[in-house]
Amino acid sequence: MKRLSIIFCLIIFCSGAKGQDQNAEPTNFSLNQAIDYGLIENFSIKNSSLQSELTTAQKGEARSNLLPQISANADLVHSFDVQKNITESGIGFQQNSTLPKGTPIAFQLGLRNVFTPNVFGSQVLYDQSFFAAQGAAKANEEISQKNIVRSKIDVTVNITKAYYGVLVNEKQLQSIEANLTSLDSTYRETVARYESGLARNIDVSRTLVSLNNVREQQQEIIRMVAMSRSVLRYQMNISEKNPLILTDSLYPTMMDDIQKLLVDKKEASYSNRIEYSIIQSQQKYNTYLLKSAKAGHYPRLMAIGSFGYNPSASNFSNLTQSDRWYSYSTLGLRIQVPIFSGFATNYKVQQKQIQLKITENNQKSLVNEINLEVEQALINLHNSIQSFNIQRENLTLAKQNLAVLRAEYQAGIALNVEVTTAESDLIEAQTNYYRAVYTALISKADYEKAIGSINK
Repeated sequence: MKRLSIIFCLIIFCSGAKGQDQNAEPTNFSLNQAIDYGLIENFSIKNSSLQSELTTAQKGEARSNLLPQISANADLVHSFDVQKNITESGIGFQQNSTLPKGTPIAFQLGLRNVFTPNVFGSQVLYDQSFFAAQGAAKANEEISQKNIVRSKIDVTVNITKAYYGVLVNEKQLQSIEANLTSLDSTYRETVARYESGLARNIDVSRTLVSLNNVREQQQEIIRMVAMSRSVLRYQMNISEKNPLILTDSLYPTMMDDIQKLLVDKKEASYSNRIEYSIIQSQQKYNTYLLKSAKAGHYPRLMAIGSFGYNPSASNFSNLTQSDRWYSYSTLGLRIQVPIFSGFATNYKVQQKQIQLKITENNQKSLVNEINLEVEQALINLHNSIQSFNIQRENLTLAKQNLAVLRAEYQAGIALNVEVTTAESDLIEAQTNYYRAVYTALISKADYEKAIGSINK
């Protein structure tokens, strides 16, 4: 029995662990996997999707106005003093009244308690504003769908930048740690030379200063790595508890791929920019709003009908008597012709015309903005590639200089200060190199976004 209990507990534990694994967040991400995850979990995309659902519901609300409208009412009225009707000298009831002409006579037609249940229905047959509202709702739904695409593009760019930020910072940290190991070895060697009388105390001090500076820089980069990972987690909307292992790396031909963008330079394609597509839908939306405002000058035609009962009695208890319930029904047409609305319709039309002109101006402005973005992105891309080539050459030269000076120092030709200076130059060259790498990657992402080549 005890053995069965242990087996049962193990089964429950394994089932729970399996459920936790199924619900756990993934840990390994390539750049594309990180983007795909962020496109599902990012809050801006979730809110854009909810906004799209909202506009779909609004579209349904606009469509519902074209469907039959049916309502039921029931009024139960008790009159403490039943309203009287006035006639003169019995006119309408007596052909030959003996009362003097003009004598008022009050008589009661209704009873104290009246119950009037009824059903009323109407159906729009023609209303220009309803059809315009339908078009506006559809255009608004298009805008919401395109806003989802825009959010996805923004998230894609942001995750790409954050992902590369982590890779570059971690690569720079590895270089700093290698430099720190080398500089620590130089420091120990300098101390040993000083103790042997082959180096001066100032050489030890200079080396220790450089070592401390590199240690401080190491801590700064460690914090930068943590910060860049936090930015990536934020863009992906993934918890801090997740190890977040990045499987992609900075490959050697990455910069060659970026340089090809300059060779295959592309012009701005407005149709590929989601912002341009959104403003086109916005223009369509404002056009329908203008039609809807102008529809206030047109008549409305509706079919109306009603069915009900109006039993009445002096006592409430008698309202349920079947011989008091007589039905009535009506069916007809109602036309509403606007004559004068205090110029409200005219002002509405003016507002929509102004909004439409603003949208047209925004569209023209967006064209200029896209052209400027592409030009700036191209210039930044060109500058970043040029900077990368220079910093790569500087890094190569710094490595060569340090290697030569170390060899000369070992041979007793170069001074310790020259080696220390060369090591500082190498660290600075590495910092500038990785900064140029990151700038080039960011410029590439901005350029691809500017020309509209990022589609999600």
